[in-house]
Amino acid sequence: MNWNLRPIPYARFWRNAGHVLLLLALAAALLPAPSGIGRVAFGDKLLHASAFAFLMLWYAQIYADARDRRHLALGLFAFGLGIELLQSLVPYRSADIWDLVADSVGVVLGALLACTRLGSLFSRFETRSAV
Repeated sequence: MNWNLRPIPYARFWRNAGHVLLLLALAAALLPAPSGIGRVAFGDKLLHASAFAFLMLWYAQIYADARDRRHLALGLFAFGLGIELLQSLVPYRSADIWDLVADSVGVVLGALLACTRLGSLFSRFETRSAV
């Protein structure tokens, strides 16, 4: 797949840091769930949505083309599906279709946030740090 990188000098750094975030999200999804999550109404779903919104916003800053962002959205949906499938294999976790729905809502929210000033945080950070 030919990704069009946004012209930010440290795109490779941001992309690799994003890969680390994906690995951390996967690890967190496969570890036992924190006990405090159940105390907040829809806490688990809010956590899923916010994590996937953050991931989408992160990568959308690197891959700015609309076609690339559609691929990102599909890739993150597949990532969420993969997490649910893996959770179904772990004895202390369970798969939940509503988690996947929350992941998808998060991806859409992240894509929308990427259309705001938040969508240029990396390039603004690089511009300021270069001065």
